[in-house]
Amino acid sequence: MLTKARQGEFKLNPIVLFVDEAHQFLNRKIHDENFQFTHLNAFDQIAKECRKYGLFLCIATQMPRDIPIGTLSQMGTFIVHRLINQYDKEAIVNACSAANNSILSFLPVLGEGEAILAGIDFPMPISVKIIEPTKKPDSKTPRFKTL
Repeated sequence: MLTKARQGEFKLNPIVLFVDEAHQFLNRKIHDENFQFTHLNAFDQIAKECRKYGLFLCIATQMPRDIPIGTLSQMGTFIVHRLINQYDKEAIVNACSAANNSILSFLPVLGEGEAILAGIDFPMPISVKIIEPTKKPDSKTPRFKTL
């Protein structure tokens, strides 16, 4: 997709690439037969340069600390749900200039469906409540049977 974007294939028909559980795909490296490591940085490149080519990136993650700072810093809007881990909060602070300490103090206590909306289009972070979907996802943790 990165190559196609650079060739101008999406210029007239822009697309958005959605990456769910992005912490599993971004900031990864592979090694070859000589144990030389190569960083997989296509998503970083898409975030940094592909808007002008009509390729946009939307990422979702439960662990912002595992997303490269170069990628996070290119995100224009953040919808941040409850975060407890200090490193996750710091990743958002570093990537989003609109995030400040007072608003971040609410992140650990946000309730179900609550989020902070922040980004370049907002003069200050906004607290929002996400409307519950009519078709609810099955995201319950499986229960263990006792013997």
